[in-house]
Amino acid sequence: MTGFRELELAEYQALSGVELGRMVAAREVSPVHLAESALELAARDEADLNAYVELRRDAALAEASQLEAEARDGRVRSALHGVPIASKDNMPIIGEPCLKGSRTSAAKPSTYAAPMVERLQAAGAVIIGRTTTPEFGWKGTGISPLTGVTRNPWDTSRNSGGSSAGSGSTVGAGAVPIATGSDAGGSIRIPAAFSGAVGLKPTLSAIPVWPGTANESLSHAGPITRSVADARAVLEITAGPDPRDPQSFFATPAARTLTGHLRIGVVRAPFGIAPSSEVSERLEPTLSALRGWTAQGTLVEDVDVATAVPREVFERLWVSGRGLTFAELIEDRGDAMDPGLARLLPLAREYDVADYLEGLQLRRAFNAEMFALLERYDALIMPTMPLVAFDADQEVPAGGEADAKLPWITWTPYTYPFNITGQPAVTVPVDLGPGRLPVGLQVVGGWARDLLVLDVAERLELLTAPTLERTVARPA
Repeated sequence: MTGFRELELAEYQALSGVELGRMVAAREVSPVHLAESALELAARDEADLNAYVELRRDAALAEASQLEAEARDGRVRSALHGVPIASKDNMPIIGEPCLKGSRTSAAKPSTYAAPMVERLQAAGAVIIGRTTTPEFGWKGTGISPLTGVTRNPWDTSRNSGGSSAGSGSTVGAGAVPIATGSDAGGSIRIPAAFSGAVGLKPTLSAIPVWPGTANESLSHAGPITRSVADARAVLEITAGPDPRDPQSFFATPAARTLTGHLRIGVVRAPFGIAPSSEVSERLEPTLSALRGWTAQGTLVEDVDVATAVPREVFERLWVSGRGLTFAELIEDRGDAMDPGLARLLPLAREYDVADYLEGLQLRRAFNAEMFALLERYDALIMPTMPLVAFDADQEVPAGGEADAKLPWITWTPYTYPFNITGQPAVTVPVDLGPGRLPVGLQVVGGWARDLLVLDVAERLELLTAPTLERTVARPA
């Protein structure tokens, strides 16, 4: 460790992954020290948060040692060389089990890695552990029959959000600056918004998804991060075609093509659904401050997205895909599974081919409306969630639709529509601080305009910086 500076834990937590990577490249800090710091914080918080399925202490330190030797020799693989990260336990890592939050999963070592994991490891990121997810990532909370309840770092009596539950919780707590996630209805953006982090759902298959999922046309891979710069770095490393995901050949993020003034549409009540008064009141100062962008030549105007939220479309696609994909498993092992997931099989059988095809037609009509709107505007800015995190052991907030086909989509009306369209969306935290549960703003852009979405998100991040006090509440 001679020649390296050791960071205090609070200093480590205040730095982005990109900033830590620069320090590694400059030989100011050691990848081993960073991994040790991340592991210490993750272990310290685990009893309170339940964010990890398993910490990879020995493997992470061995990988960090190799990366330290490379950095000493001036060999730096990427902007995230030697930076500690976490990975959602539905993305295989070679040599380790991938349990996907299910008691039905075999605990045998994987012989392959998910493309996102593969590319991050090749770029020198150090995975310190596998994070929790509800069973097969099927819902928007952090409750799993395998691992129990994952909790919110700002208030451990509250929900972490899901399905990238542990990823959101550990980034929000400051153990790692980056974690992998997947999002087929909001599963990156929900936990990021609830836990006070940045969460990027790229254009569908911009980051390749493999093995295929039960809802391939809805499921995105992406990061939950400490900063927008971190999300950009992950996208730059992991985006690009992969023959195992044919959709990825049509999803490469476009170069910035903006000419003239930026056009921003502000949506206060997306799809005609207003957020709670608490969320609305806390977001309003930032939304009003967007008017200041006009001095920089940006058009900022309110827009009413009155299109009905496409709940029926999403239910048909999601329930059919999940229910029938897991049909055999549900029939054989349903008693060991999350009851809500097992319930999808009889619900899926209620749909016939005509219902499914009609769902696809309705999807095309909705997509056309959203694509047209994002020709008029370069980006939309709206609330990420209509509410703050609710009780940790509940599937829906008080008074919610617990008996709905998909209970979690009844309280996530701003996230899943953009899985239907496949357009890029990123959530940015607003108004963080002790005694205040996190809220977030979502930036949505046109197909493959991920870089533009991140540009807008970075401007929003600068605007919201005075509202962010990143002192996470700790249990007594």
